[in-house]
Amino acid sequence: MWRNVTVNLSDLLFSVSEVMDLCDASLVDHQIRTAYLASELARAAGLDYALTERIFVAALLHDIGALSPEEKIGAHIFEDVRPEQHCLCGGKLFRGAFWLQPSARIVDWHHTPMKAHQAAGRSLADPDVLGAQIVYLADHLERAIQRGAFILHQSGALRAQIHALAGKGLHPDVVRLFDQVSSAEDFWLELVAKDLSQQLRQRNILRSLYLDYEAARSIASVFKDMTDFRSRFTATHSAGVAACARAIGELLGFTGKDLQQIDLAGLMHDIGKLVVPNAILDKPAHLTPEEYAIVRQHPYYTYRILSGVRGFEQIAQWAAFHHERLDGSGYCKQLNLDDLDLGCKAVAVADVATAIVEPRPYRASGGKADVLQALRRMADGSLLEPLIVEALADNYDSIMECVTSTQAADQARYLERFGTIA
Repeated sequence: MWRNVTVNLSDLLFSVSEVMDLCDASLVDHQIRTAYLASELARAAGLDYALTERIFVAALLHDIGALSPEEKIGAHIFEDVRPEQHCLCGGKLFRGAFWLQPSARIVDWHHTPMKAHQAAGRSLADPDVLGAQIVYLADHLERAIQRGAFILHQSGALRAQIHALAGKGLHPDVVRLFDQVSSAEDFWLELVAKDLSQQLRQRNILRSLYLDYEAARSIASVFKDMTDFRSRFTATHSAGVAACARAIGELLGFTGKDLQQIDLAGLMHDIGKLVVPNAILDKPAHLTPEEYAIVRQHPYYTYRILSGVRGFEQIAQWAAFHHERLDGSGYCKQLNLDDLDLGCKAVAVADVATAIVEPRPYRASGGKADVLQALRRMADGSLLEPLIVEALADNYDSIMECVTSTQAADQARYLERFGTIA
């Protein structure tokens, strides 16, 4: 029995990649397909396992710096006039976690044409340049696919598009690698296979590593940043919820692994908002019923990401059920008192309390009286657990001091890395 949190890195990277591409029909499987293409090119080049893995990780999450669905769609349909911006943002996010950092420069350069590398004195002898060129080709090819047409009816035109980039965007040697792998029909059919993600998992291109709590938290923080840093109104929200939930957990007698789990649950509870457009998150007015319905899907995607990760089984529930209510009126599973354990109830209270003290586009931040009045009203209405609400109320000042100091540190870290908050 593990006494501390452990998480399977491969599961987590695949799960996040898949959900990132669910925000629009035009993006489904984009990063998975790009990773497949990159792995085939790396195999043709005879690259060793370590470099192949670095390239595969970069391809699997190459659009991580396109923080909103709007940005992702713009990049996908070639309407991003400054693609280097999301590349550099993605590289900075990669550098935030030890296990992603080796792929950071490949992400930095995945839209950099070969001519720019040569002008800077770089060549394919640099493994990062070679990796970036492989992802450049893979990304460009996948975006050019017409999803409504049979792939073998497009393969000739797609090959011609890649050939047109030789000597410009792509080094001729990389194009030759593409010619080697793309001559057979099975290359193209595998590319659009519905079970491609499962096939790639089974190939063990990524090591099936189990990370300890600290390593898992560093990667969870990257995905938290990818979600929260899209908006100045939510830039430090999950960091605050994690601090609040952990403090509540301590009051409830949580120790060791349970404290680690509730911290990670708070940190990743809103990761499902990857599928919610910024136009809704930043709307300076109350949402329409149609817009609210779009927001209400985010716990589903939080659960979808985390429940597929070995080691995150408990964390998935505590994170994803933060909008469930004791009377069954919450979302998105409409669970009730009997379905929710103490961790779920604690994260739900932490989320409400933290959200109230933060400003939103349509209201100013609330104070202590606002928080306690709202929490007690929800407890009296059988929405939140009264025991947890009163535990927070009795220790409000110390808990909120921890929340605000954590959020201040998170904001300072963001400003140091990115310069401004949207």
